[in-house]
Amino acid sequence: MKKRVFIDMDGVLCEYNRVKDLKELERKGYFRELAPISGNVEAVKKLAASGEYDVYVLSAVIPGIREEATREKNEWLNEHLPVIAPDHRIFTLCGQNKADAVGQVSENDVLCDDYSLNLRNWCTSGGKGIKILNGINGKNGTYAMGPRLMISGEDDLITALHGLYSA
Repeated sequence: MKKRVFIDMDGVLCEYNRVKDLKELERKGYFRELAPISGNVEAVKKLAASGEYDVYVLSAVIPGIREEATREKNEWLNEHLPVIAPDHRIFTLCGQNKADAVGQVSENDVLCDDYSLNLRNWCTSGGKGIKILNGINGKNGTYAMGPRLMISGEDDLITALHGLYSA
């Protein structure tokens, strides 16, 4: 069975912008205009090109703006990560266990996310996780179920995955 890797968007592929209130997220273009984290995007491109893994994007959207946020996130992916096909893009609701959005999760499934709760829920559901550090998270050590990774080169993600699967 081929190994699957699920990559979060906000805070992993694109910069996470803190907002004062949720109204800011409703602004047309908010998600479409998020700046890519170029090193992370390049690492995911290399991962997808390796052919070793089925690579998916697994991102949460707010229920009240689900349709608009999903459209804008797809536009963002079309520009910055077109190698991730539309059928490998999964959008779930904020607060939902990401494993539920995927269905059956096994030890062959890895979630790369910056949010510890998502990772803990994923691991409890049977998968493996990699905490992606982005400079604003990972300061409290709340995720201890797998590796923590600050991507600084395009090979870092593949190296972390190899280490995770050989452990």
